[in-house]
Amino acid sequence: MKLYALVVVNLLLWATQPAQAQLGDLLKQLGATAAGVVKQSDAAASAGLPGIPVMGTGKAKSLADIDAELAPDRQCNRPQEKFDIGDKVLEYGGTEASLRLQRIVESDLKYEELTPEDRKMLRYLAQTTVWVPVWLENRLGSSFDLLGNKLPDLLPVEQETFEEVRQQSNKFRALTSDFPGDINLSLNPELPDGAFAKFGGRIQISRNLLQTMSDKPLGGDLLLAHEIAHVYKRHAIKRMQFELISSREGWGLGKKLLQRAQRGSNFEPLRDGLALATTVPQLIAFVRNLQLHFSSEQELEADACAALWLKASALDPAKAWLEFRSAFAPTDAPQAYASTHPPTAEREENFIRKVNSKPGPVEAKPVGPVKTKPPPKKI
Repeated sequence: MKLYALVVVNLLLWATQPAQAQLGDLLKQLGATAAGVVKQSDAAASAGLPGIPVMGTGKAKSLADIDAELAPDRQCNRPQEKFDIGDKVLEYGGTEASLRLQRIVESDLKYEELTPEDRKMLRYLAQTTVWVPVWLENRLGSSFDLLGNKLPDLLPVEQETFEEVRQQSNKFRALTSDFPGDINLSLNPELPDGAFAKFGGRIQISRNLLQTMSDKPLGGDLLLAHEIAHVYKRHAIKRMQFELISSREGWGLGKKLLQRAQRGSNFEPLRDGLALATTVPQLIAFVRNLQLHFSSEQELEADACAALWLKASALDPAKAWLEFRSAFAPTDAPQAYASTHPPTAEREENFIRKVNSKPGPVEAKPVGPVKTKPPPKKI
């Protein structure tokens, strides 16, 4: 432990001034984690994988099951991702896949040398597992969120509307018992329009959007639930993981995270402390330079969760979609929006199918009693 402490001190001394606080907080997190984690299992030795514990002996899934798991979750099922990829890689291809992943992350294999089968396996792991714990996801969010929870100067009516939106976001979050962290809502005056969900539960909305949410409260509720669903489904992390393993720029860093995630919750203070102290700043730099956009499949997943949560809140999802379509869904979508979002007609069919359990018109009668919103306050 003396050597460990000495290394920590040297890291903090060598770090630049902004990085010192990050490293200090990080090592506190690591120390707290290490206190409650058991030593690495010997299961790997019996499976022929030295240094990597094999968690479980699950049978490899069929290709049909793998394709189904990669398909968009239009039912808003509970997230099943874990920080341990041992079971998942065994499900994907058994011991052969585990050995292949070990060779990939521990060798100097370059991005260009990945085979099509390697890329498919890595895509599966990027979409069905999470390689970083929630506290690190929160760190990624706070590292580039200069707004925090501080509001710009707002009119009293704007402040009241924002507080209503914040309260509604907490209600949506409370509908799930396994929500990963908190919701941190902020108003970004530099955004021309729209809303964005980021790492660590951070959701930014524009001033123009706040006005529209006041005029169309049910449509605003749908949009808010949609953004919260991105957080619930860990879409930002999954998208970041995919970018890491599918780009030359991120490949080296992606291998480091995969190598660490292979050991699951087993924590070694010296080995993991040194690795994460160097990896986290690199990951933060990668995230800051990444123009992160959700995929079309992730947008459909978020719509499905929004429909489910509106129904659970006794809000009228059919009327909410009408308001959303008229006030929030762009009729002449810019290229950046169109490249990541499905067509509005496809989203509408997907949304109403979730509401009514079958395709139907937007005007279909919602299920169960509904609440009515008070008259909107004009800003």
